[in-house]
Amino acid sequence: MLHFAVIGGLFFALFAAVDDSREQPADVIYISPERIDQLAAGFSSVWKRMPTQDEINHLIEEDIREEVYYREAQALGLDQNDTIVRRRMRQKMEFLIDTSTNLLVPAAGELETYFDENKQAYGRQPRLALEQIFLGAAPKPQMVDRALKALQSGSSADLSELGETSLLPAQLGLSVESAVDGVFGKGFFDLTTDLVPGEWTGPITSAYGVHIVRVLDKLPPRTPPLIEIRDIVLRNWRERKAQKVGELDYAGRRTNYTIEIQRRETEAADKP
Repeated sequence: MLHFAVIGGLFFALFAAVDDSREQPADVIYISPERIDQLAAGFSSVWKRMPTQDEINHLIEEDIREEVYYREAQALGLDQNDTIVRRRMRQKMEFLIDTSTNLLVPAAGELETYFDENKQAYGRQPRLALEQIFLGAAPKPQMVDRALKALQSGSSADLSELGETSLLPAQLGLSVESAVDGVFGKGFFDLTTDLVPGEWTGPITSAYGVHIVRVLDKLPPRTPPLIEIRDIVLRNWRERKAQKVGELDYAGRRTNYTIEIQRRETEAADKP
């Protein structure tokens, strides 16, 4: 509850900071120094330089033109029942709430608790690195045995002489299951993940044919400690907080209104 109270205060403080409007008569357009600074900053972000005085004057005149048309459009009711305007106003409200939650700092132990409850989301998949000799789509058993013995004895100086030419990589660095299967076909990772690293083994069948494979390195699945991925976990925690705060904020604001829904008779009859 303390968090939500703080967020509420930040929400209104932020709104006050970004809203430079003042109580003015309806026929007065007030351009504050802060608004001029905003216009200059917007110009600078696009052109990578500060505007000249003439350019500042032009920006001010354009801002006044926009305000004039905005007020005239409001007077004509052009903002009413406009889907684009409604969505934009909703986005601005949600932006204010999201921005305030980005300032939150978790209490002692809160981030650790969040991490423990969501460890599965931060788990890292097993990976392996391998090299392979491709023996063709359907090599004769004698060819497989001869190549395997040559590799295991280390008598072959040129590995490429033992297999057939193909577009498949001779080596693959540490890769997750989807990457390995993406190269050699579905299921190839499972066939090689239990092989003893450093030993030539075969025949191993892929989607393309028969291979002799040597696993060069492999890493088991693991969940890194919080200290390694704290920034990621903190960002996710804030996103979760923003979602909860947004729902609570909406629920509170909704109670300020009486909701009446009048359905067509045919539609109402279909409702349970």
